[in-house]
Amino acid sequence: MFLSRFLISNLFSVFLVGAILLLKKVLKNRVTLRFHYHIWFALLFSLIVVFAPTSFFESANLNDIAQEITAPTINSDAVADMPNDWRYDFTEMADSFDSIELTTVLSMAWVIGALGVAGFYYMGSRKLRMIKRFSEAPSEEITAVFNDCRKQVSVNCKVHLLQSDMITSPLSFGCRHSYIILPSSILQSSSQGDIEHILLHELTHIKHKDIWVNFWFCAEQVIYWFNPLIWWAFSKMRRDREAYCDWSVLNAYNSDEERLCYGDTLLQFVSMKNNMVIYTANSLFDNKAQIKYRIERIANFKKETRIARFVGCLLVVSLTLAATIQVPVLAVFASDLGLSYEPSHSINMIEQDYSDLFGAVSGCAIIYDMQSDTYDVYNPAAITKRIAPCSTCKIYSAINALEQGVITPSNNTLAWDHQSRDYPTWNADQNLKTALRNSVNWYFQLLDGFAGADELKQFYTSIGYGNGYIGNDTDYYWNGSSLRISPLEQVELLEKLYNNEFGFDEANVNAIKDAIFLSDNNGNKFYGKTGTGKVGSNDVTGWFIGFVEADDNTYFFAISLQDESNASGNNAVQITYAIFEETGIKLD
Repeated sequence: MFLSRFLISNLFSVFLVGAILLLKKVLKNRVTLRFHYHIWFALLFSLIVVFAPTSFFESANLNDIAQEITAPTINSDAVADMPNDWRYDFTEMADSFDSIELTTVLSMAWVIGALGVAGFYYMGSRKLRMIKRFSEAPSEEITAVFNDCRKQVSVNCKVHLLQSDMITSPLSFGCRHSYIILPSSILQSSSQGDIEHILLHELTHIKHKDIWVNFWFCAEQVIYWFNPLIWWAFSKMRRDREAYCDWSVLNAYNSDEERLCYGDTLLQFVSMKNNMVIYTANSLFDNKAQIKYRIERIANFKKETRIARFVGCLLVVSLTLAATIQVPVLAVFASDLGLSYEPSHSINMIEQDYSDLFGAVSGCAIIYDMQSDTYDVYNPAAITKRIAPCSTCKIYSAINALEQGVITPSNNTLAWDHQSRDYPTWNADQNLKTALRNSVNWYFQLLDGFAGADELKQFYTSIGYGNGYIGNDTDYYWNGSSLRISPLEQVELLEKLYNNEFGFDEANVNAIKDAIFLSDNNGNKFYGKTGTGKVGSNDVTGWFIGFVEADDNTYFFAISLQDESNASGNNAVQITYAIFEETGIKLD
C-alpha cells in the first residue's frame, strides 16, 4: 500500500505546486508575504500524508498497488517434476519483464539516493558543530545589542550568540539549544544598526520555529530526493521564508526610514557570497537573485490589514485541506486503475480466525454461505485487494469460448501442435476438462486467440471480472501485470455463474461445471480451479476458487495466498480442505 501512495503522491505534487504558483501569481501584491510563505505548507503536508497509518487509507478504500507492481511472472527454468494431479497448477514462462526485479532495482536506487542525500545533510550538521566548536563569544557591546533585540522580537527561549571567522553569512540553528553565529568580518566592518537588523532577522527565524521547518525540509528532500520538482519548490519556499522574515521585521518598525535602513543592510551584503551552504541552518544572505527578490519585496512593503490576513489564512487552510484530501482522490484513482474492489452492496461478514491453517503464509479466505447469505472471512482487509488471477481465469476464458461458439459442450477437443512443453500432460490433445484440470496454457491461448482480443476485453468487462484489463497480450494476461481480481469478486462471480445470472446458454454453464468437478464425497460435490504464480523457482501467488454443493446448501469459496516462496495453488487447496473440515464438511 505504501508504494502506491508514495508514487501517486509524487504525481499529485505536480498539480499542487502548479496550484500554489497560480495562487501566488494571481494574488501577488494583494496579500502579504505571510501568505506567500505559508501557502507552501500545503505541499509539505501533502508529502507526509503518505505516512499516515494504513488504517487511514483503508478507510478511503485505497489498496495495495505494491502487489500490482510486484505481480508474478513465470519462469520455465524452474519447472518441477509435478504429479498428474489437479491440485497442482502448471505454469510456464510469460514473455514479460520480471517486475519484481524492477521493483528491487528501483528500491535499491531509492535507498542509495536517500542515503546519499542524508549523508550530505549529516556532513552539513558536522560542519555546524565544527563552526560552533571554534566560535567565540562576541564583545559586551554586541551582546547588549543582542539582548535588546531579543526583547523586541519577544524570544523567550535560551539563544546563544557567537562569532566566527569561518563563515561569511550569519547562521541560526539548533532545536534544543538555539544558536546565532555572526561572521567576525561583519562585526568588524558593520555599524551597530546593521548588526541590529541582522540579529532581528535571525531572532525572528527562531521565533517562527524555522529551524524545525528546516529539518522538515531536509527529511522530505531525503525521501523525495529523485524528484527535481520538490527540490525546486523547496528552494522557492526558502526564498519566500526569508522574505517573510524580512516582512516580519519591517512590520515591527513604525517608520519608513527604519524600513529603508533595513533594506540598505541587505544591499550592503548583496555581493557577499555565502561560503558555506548548510541546509539545516538559516542563512541571512543567499545568492544575488534571492537578495534581489527580497529587496523588491521590501520596497513593496505594506502593513497587513485584517481582511488581507483573513483571506490569506482562509486560502492557506483551504489549500492545505485540499492537499490532505488527496487521500480519497488517490482512492478513486486507485479504483480507476483497478487496484481495489469496492462492492456496491453490503455483505454480512463473519470474521474467522484461520491463522493456524495459514501458518506463516500470508493470505485470506472467504466462504459464502448461499443459504444464510453470510461470508466467513479470514483477513478481511485482503479480500478486496486485487491481484493477478493466475490460472483461475481460465474458467472464464472457457465460458467466453463456449458462448462465442469457438468450442461447444460436445466438441471441445483441440489438437496438440506437437511442440514439446515442459509438462508431459500438455503434450497431447486436450479437451475442456483435461485442459482445466491440467491448466494447459496453450489450450486457452488458442481459445482466446480464436475469440479475438477485442471480444475478449468486452467479455471480461461485461461480466465485471476484476479490473477487466487484459492489455494487448492475450497469451499471459492472467499471469502478467494487467488483469487483477479480488477474492471477494472471485466468489461473487462464481455465484453468478452458478446461478447463470449472466444469461449464458445453460448447456455452456453446465459444461464449465462438469469441467471443474473434482469429487463427490457422501453427497458433498466439490468443484474448483487452482492458480499459481511463480517468480523464478518460488511460488509467490496461490489461488483456489470453487464451490461445494452440500445437502440443501451451496458454499462458494476463494483462498488467496501471497508469499515470497510458499504460496501455491496446492497450498491453497490444503487450506480449503482444512477449513471445510472444521465446519463439518468433508471433501475427500
